[in-house]
Amino acid sequence: MCLFTTAVLAAEARPRRKAKAAKLVHIDGGHRLHRDAATALQRMTLDAAKHDVVLRVTSGYRSLPEQRVLYEQYRRGRGNKAARPGRSNHQRGLAVDLVIGKRMSKRHQWLEANACRFGFRRTVPSEPWHWEYRPSSTFPPVVGHDCTGKEVKRPKSTPEPVARQDAS
Repeated sequence: MCLFTTAVLAAEARPRRKAKAAKLVHIDGGHRLHRDAATALQRMTLDAAKHDVVLRVTSGYRSLPEQRVLYEQYRRGRGNKAARPGRSNHQRGLAVDLVIGKRMSKRHQWLEANACRFGFRRTVPSEPWHWEYRPSSTFPPVVGHDCTGKEVKRPKSTPEPVARQDAS
């Protein structure tokens, strides 16, 4: 008895469907990111705000044509460094460019010290504004330290309240 039927052979001959595109969601400023990166960025933004640091995105997801234009501008000496089309994590919705200011700004220092806790890291040393969401290869800091390895000053814990006792 033959185990293969024409239906099975025909099914194997069909090309596989392409994987679905990453789920992109809208974030503040009219940009888009992969939903996991957007969730992590939102958590990071909220934590930064607790320390009076405002994070603002200038670029997120880029389509192939957008990346192609940026790359051509870069090659002609008219734009910032840009990856070849098809090689940028912006095209996957996993990279964000943030307003940083100077390298010693409070915002930049906060990101260096805390971004790894949210799965973000700088991957282009010459671009302090470029951060990529890479949770599987970005490890959180050691307890008691920040992402740069500096020891974190923990707030002194307040003593437990002592129950009042009656004088009777």
